[in-house]
Amino acid sequence: MKKLLYLVLFMGALASCKFDEKPYSIIREFDSGTYITPDGIVKYISGSPDSLLEVTDNYALIQENITYVKKNKNGMLADSILIYGHVYSRSPHPEVCGYDSVSKIDLMARLAENSNIFFNGSVAPENFISSENLDRGVTFKSGFGLQYEQTYYVRSFVVTGKFVNGEPEYQDIAYNQNELVFTADKPVDLWVGGDMEEAPVSYPDNEYRGATAFTYNNYMFVTQGHDEGLMGTSIVIDRYDPVNNTWDSPYRSYSIEQNKNFTNAVSFVIKDVDVGNKIYHDCVFIGLGITNDENEANVEFFRLDLEKDTDQPIGEWGEWVNVTSAFDAEAFPGIGVEDAIAFSINGIGYIGLGTTGFSNDVIASFFKFDPSDRGFGHAYGKWTQLADFPGGPRTKAVCFNIGDNVYVSCGMNDNGIYKNDLWVCTQTTGDNLIWRQRAPFPGTPRIDAVAFALGENGYIGTGKDIDSVRTDFWRYNPFLNKWDERASYEGAARYEAVGAGLEVNNDFRGFIGTGWNGAEYFSDFWHYRP
Repeated sequence: MKKLLYLVLFMGALASCKFDEKPYSIIREFDSGTYITPDGIVKYISGSPDSLLEVTDNYALIQENITYVKKNKNGMLADSILIYGHVYSRSPHPEVCGYDSVSKIDLMARLAENSNIFFNGSVAPENFISSENLDRGVTFKSGFGLQYEQTYYVRSFVVTGKFVNGEPEYQDIAYNQNELVFTADKPVDLWVGGDMEEAPVSYPDNEYRGATAFTYNNYMFVTQGHDEGLMGTSIVIDRYDPVNNTWDSPYRSYSIEQNKNFTNAVSFVIKDVDVGNKIYHDCVFIGLGITNDENEANVEFFRLDLEKDTDQPIGEWGEWVNVTSAFDAEAFPGIGVEDAIAFSINGIGYIGLGTTGFSNDVIASFFKFDPSDRGFGHAYGKWTQLADFPGGPRTKAVCFNIGDNVYVSCGMNDNGIYKNDLWVCTQTTGDNLIWRQRAPFPGTPRIDAVAFALGENGYIGTGKDIDSVRTDFWRYNPFLNKWDERASYEGAARYEAVGAGLEVNNDFRGFIGTGWNGAEYFSDFWHYRP
């Protein structure tokens, strides 16, 4: 069985690790990839050399393949694996230490506290391997934080044992004898824009603020912002190609009454949506926001098929559907708001927070949208209200995705207080969300910032705090749960801008553009090289 798991690693000491319970393995002929305990006991487990999938100046991703776990004549494993991961240090032969005995601590709780993966309960998680569910082996990835230009040594490890009445009994720890050595990169930390060579071209639809941006197929899309005038009579989506440094408008526009058109909206992409007749296409959903009335908030969501009629000329792609007002559609169950946040995880859209129209209430509500749950009265998908955001009512916040984890920060609460706390949510049973608080954003509390992810790092910058419009820019490392300040945005200070993280010629780039400073609107874009 092949499985994929991200684990945060334990920093290893160099001393030998001793355990209370005696190993129960039998010595067998082995190669250099076999797992062996610090006391020299050979386990019935073999693995390939660790692979360095990605390395930057502050993190690395390592992959290991456990290729062989011997079974006895009854089909049971000689060595049941309860925990697996990597250990690393700046010295050779790192080991998982820091405690007297692996049987005296709860490694599951330790992983839950330090990992991007959250385990709940005391029963054996599905991600762990036991004799009942392991067949040929397992593939797993580990990620961890680094210091730039430092050399690191990495080994994969397993903790063996068994589960008794749902409780783990750890018996031994063993290491792959193949050791990986690598050096972290040197950071670039550079903004490119203005008159500089390779500067991104400016946004084509004049100066612009309050837009929503999404990424798809390594393009950035921008829509539903506004200049100093009223919104127009259609929804138009502009696309930025970072490789060719060009803008175009590949999709059909969507006609809408001018007094119903909206800005400060949200968007999220879901792949493989049933668009009819069991045809599955990738789609973007755009909705909420404030209308041209400026008091009435939009409660509609519009779906654009991102793959429809792609053989047609540019500007003629796509097909629009109002998934909240079309025949037999289910209406959005919440109140119309502007300045909300939205994201998707594993085919489910999530929408929350924001400011209501007319009353200007700041809310903590959260909803999920499942486009695969279709039936009478909800022909285009099902809406469900979730538990409120644990950080309280919030508007003008930001979020970024790292894998299946979504991080939410900044914004303003219902008392007008600007915030800098950081929360991470993961999907759980029933597509609900579990929230945990992480290290707070170290910049000044602010609203209307920009956030995006580049690889395994999250970034937050620009925005408006209580005193000024900002250009500072910060990086979050989820493996270390730490922030560090990066080079400040070199365009004009701004808020209500848009941003996105993209890959350009096998390298990561972050883009920030449009927005305003409270008086002047902007159309320029800058890109960031980490």
